[in-house]
Amino acid sequence: MKSAMETVADVGILPVIAVPSVEAAVPLADALVAGGIPAIEVTARNAWAFEAIARIRRAHPDMAIGAGTILEGRQIAEAKEAGADFLVSPGLDPEIVREAQAAGLPIVPGVTNPSEITLAVKLGLRTLKFFPAEISGGVAALTLYHGPFPDVKFVPTGGMTMDNIGAYLAKPFVAACGGSYMAKGDDIRAEAWEKISDNCRRCVEIAREARS
Repeated sequence: MKSAMETVADVGILPVIAVPSVEAAVPLADALVAGGIPAIEVTARNAWAFEAIARIRRAHPDMAIGAGTILEGRQIAEAKEAGADFLVSPGLDPEIVREAQAAGLPIVPGVTNPSEITLAVKLGLRTLKFFPAEISGGVAALTLYHGPFPDVKFVPTGGMTMDNIGAYLAKPFVAACGGSYMAKGDDIRAEAWEKISDNCRRCVEIAREARS
C-alpha cells in the first residue's frame, strides 16, 4: 500500500489550500479527486481547518491528506485526530519535527538553504518543502542543492503557477509542486467546482509531460 507522500509524488501536484469554510471542504476535495489529484494539504490558518480535514477524511478515506502551517506541538495531536496522513510546516523547527515523529506522522518542513537541509537530513527527513520557492532561487537553487543532497526530494511551494510547475517537475529531485494554483480562493468561494477540476486535469497533464 502506498504512503500518502508516495501518492502525492506519483501525481506531482499538492494542492495547498486555506479552506474558506468548513462547508467547502468536501466539495473541494470532490473537485480535486474528479480532476485526478487525490491529495490535499489543508493549511491550519483558520479555526475550522482540522474539522475540514475530518470531513474530507470521512468522504475520501483513500485521499492523501496533509495538515499544513503546523507551528505548535498541540496542532500535531489535532491533525492526527482529524485524520491527517502527514504534516507540513513553513519552516524547520527541530522540536516540532521530533514531536511529529514521536506521534508517527511524517512531516515535511520548509527549508531555503543548505544549513536547514543539513539539519533536516540529520533529523532523518528526506522529503522537504522548499519555501518560498520562487524568491529563494527556484529551479536553479534546487539543482545546486541536489548535488550535495542527492537523496533529498523537494516540494517547492510559493510562487508556483501552471506556467512554471513544468520546469520544476522535469527535475527528478522534485517530488511535487505545492500551491493553490489549481484551486484559487475566489473559485472555491464561488463554488466553481468544474473549473477547479479542469485546472487539476491540466496540472496532471503538465506533470505527465514534464516527467516523460
